[in-house]
Amino acid sequence: MPLRAMRLSIYFLTLVFLSSCTTIEVGREVVKVGTVVKDKVEETIIKKEPEIIEDKTIVEEQQIITEEKEEEKTIVKEQQKIAEINFMGKQLAEIKQKLGQPNLARSDGSIHMMRYDSSSCRLFIFFNLNSNTKRVEYFEFRDSLGELINTKQSLEECYKEYDFTS
Repeated sequence: MPLRAMRLSIYFLTLVFLSSCTTIEVGREVVKVGTVVKDKVEETIIKKEPEIIEDKTIVEEQQIITEEKEEEKTIVKEQQKIAEINFMGKQLAEIKQKLGQPNLARSDGSIHMMRYDSSSCRLFIFFNLNSNTKRVEYFEFRDSLGELINTKQSLEECYKEYDFTS
């Protein structure tokens, strides 16, 4: 029996030893997983900071675009106030009689646009195709680079380039 007891104790000790080794390995794996999770969380936080910065940049750019559109609306309203010849409400035939054939005419959906070019500026005239009588709904003057003309002097110079007398 002592031999059997000895074998039994050896098996028992081996089992205890192996189970303790397994516990150590599991502990090591848990530490490794914990480290990997910590690293991933830190990476995610670091990645989110640039996204927040990008979101702020997008919001700032949208605000700039909105401000520029408002400025353009203001400039066009001023152009129309300063305009020696007001095109608003004029019919298509009247415009063609006064200015001749446009350098560019285009219809897109319910909008018809005509562009008249001079040496330093462009006159854009817009009509609503859905109305029964085709009348000017909007017009604006731009320079040869496409920027809105925003000074009275530039607008007057532009007027001189068009022959509105005919």
